[in-house]
Amino acid sequence: MNLIQHPALMAQDNAGALAAAGAFAALVVLVSLVVGVLFTVVMIASLWKVFTKAGKPGWAALIPVYNTIVWLEIVRRPVWWVVLTLIPLVNLAVLVVMCIDLAKVFGKGPGFGIGLALLPFIFFPMLGFGSALPGDVTGTGAAPTPAASRTGEAASSPAGTRATEPEPVDADLQRKFVLFQAVPAWMISMLVHVLLLLVMALMTVGVEERIVNVLSASSSGEEGPEIDEFALEQPEEDLQETEEEVTEEVVEVAEPIDEMEPVDLDTPLDMQTVPISVVDLASTMAPVADSLQTLSADTSSELGSRSSADVKKRMLRTYGGTESSEAAVAMALKWLERHQMPNGAWTFAHQAVCRDPACDRSGTHAEAVNGATALALLPFLGAGQTQFAGDHKKTVERGLAFLINNGKRKNLGGLPCLDFTEKGGSMYSHGLAAIALCEAYAMTEDPRLAAPAQGALNFIMYAQDPRGGGWRYQPRQAGDTSATGWQIMALKSGYMGHLTVSPASIRGSTLFLDSVQSDDGALYGYTAPVANRGQHQACHAVGLLCRMYLGWDKNHLGIQKGVQHLTEIGVLKNNIYYNYYAAQVLRQYGGSQWDQFNNELRDWLVAEQSDSGPTKGSWAFPNAGHGTEHGGRLYMTAMSTMILEVYYRHMPLYADKAAEEEFPL
Repeated sequence: MNLIQHPALMAQDNAGALAAAGAFAALVVLVSLVVGVLFTVVMIASLWKVFTKAGKPGWAALIPVYNTIVWLEIVRRPVWWVVLTLIPLVNLAVLVVMCIDLAKVFGKGPGFGIGLALLPFIFFPMLGFGSALPGDVTGTGAAPTPAASRTGEAASSPAGTRATEPEPVDADLQRKFVLFQAVPAWMISMLVHVLLLLVMALMTVGVEERIVNVLSASSSGEEGPEIDEFALEQPEEDLQETEEEVTEEVVEVAEPIDEMEPVDLDTPLDMQTVPISVVDLASTMAPVADSLQTLSADTSSELGSRSSADVKKRMLRTYGGTESSEAAVAMALKWLERHQMPNGAWTFAHQAVCRDPACDRSGTHAEAVNGATALALLPFLGAGQTQFAGDHKKTVERGLAFLINNGKRKNLGGLPCLDFTEKGGSMYSHGLAAIALCEAYAMTEDPRLAAPAQGALNFIMYAQDPRGGGWRYQPRQAGDTSATGWQIMALKSGYMGHLTVSPASIRGSTLFLDSVQSDDGALYGYTAPVANRGQHQACHAVGLLCRMYLGWDKNHLGIQKGVQHLTEIGVLKNNIYYNYYAAQVLRQYGGSQWDQFNNELRDWLVAEQSDSGPTKGSWAFPNAGHGTEHGGRLYMTAMSTMILEVYYRHMPLYADKAAEEEFPL
């Protein structure tokens, strides 16, 4: 089959024509500007002279509106007519009347007045720079001027004397324009409008030429010309972004939050079903076992350590937990439960719920209810509490119901999505909500959670920066390591629950981590690589944990050097965010590095927990770094609780042979 291109419809090179058209357009604009300036100058000068002749200040011609008032005074019309000049269409009729009146004041006929209205750039200079003076014709109502007085004196003199006086200078000029005084005004107006229509008719507007390439196919036996293959090269772009400081509005909570509409507790999840078909999505996406760390043959068992009492006790003992740390977790869950709102949500401004001044350190991001609810749910899920089992099952059920109901249902990129972004939380809120839904589904396989969890993952995949592969505050914004970490954890949680994760999203997140790493992958910056471990310490831990879940093994140089960096940094009592991620990295790595770090962090958290009053079971550090002001006591309590659950929240990624047999990977 030959592909023959019709010569009659071949694309034409019109670059020269476009350049000529552009030059002509520029010339027209330039000429129009010059003509406009000249017209304005001539009109101001002419009107200045007219006002001066009439005994008015010439400078009045320069002042809009006031020059109209002066004009009305000259022709002895009411000053309120200035209002009529501001009304569309009416102002045209008023202008014609004012021009005719002005012509009469200077002794001209109606035709001259029509000329003033239609061709002002010709007739106003004639009136202003000519010899005509106000009061040349009686009956106009104008006050007599000295010139008029002299004319009257001449009229009262003997006939012989009057006959010898010369004729006025502008009499000859007026005879030249006798047409405008003899022809009716309507005829002059018609001629001017016909002239304008003819000028407009001669103006042509260029029509954009559309050039179409048409390919026709023929099945003749002759071989046509060979078509060369081509490929589109994607331009190389700089993946490093400069760090931005984002300031978000602080929201004051002025009204009681418990007035929000409560959720029906009888069937809280059934009524919130999201119409998303996971089966249809699975058929269009490939599994990601080659890119995302495979935790076990049955990945949902990775969270089995939470709900199995025996496994939980063994892991608590094996990895460094104590009875005191477990007691602290139990007290924290009770504090969180007391601060759940009637509709199932939580808020960082927790005092709006308990209304106890002694329960201080309320957060400022009151509107980020999705993020607060998800963050409060995660410690319950980490302790093995679900909507079906545990002392806090009703609390978990109500929290999940609120999240599902509060997500925004969208269709983005052809995929049904559930969007949890919000003011004060952005993609952080969404990542946390996605983790909570995916972990709850992976732990229970509750079919009511499958579609909402998949919808949340779909939004994460849609919101990923298509260029750099990361995530930040808003969808498709160039990423930062902190926000990216939560999204990768959500994708990992969804993968554990056998939900669908796009391989392209995993490759993109790896690409982003590559762009912010340094020291062989041991250090990570916020939006760009850093030179030493003293900068963005939390980002080092976030990046290393993501690398672990994305497949780097324990012997990878970046993991080994990164663990050494975290060990040397140690526990940071002024940065709970860093401690949360560093604890997970070192716990997965194990060994003496973990033992040293865990002993110090665990004992410090147990000692710092409030053990009395309305704050019993919670944490509020004087200066705990990232997010503590916005998230307040609820944020610090949730993060501290999850740190004390690190022993059994996830099965180990790296383990010796005996551990692999006990906890299959």
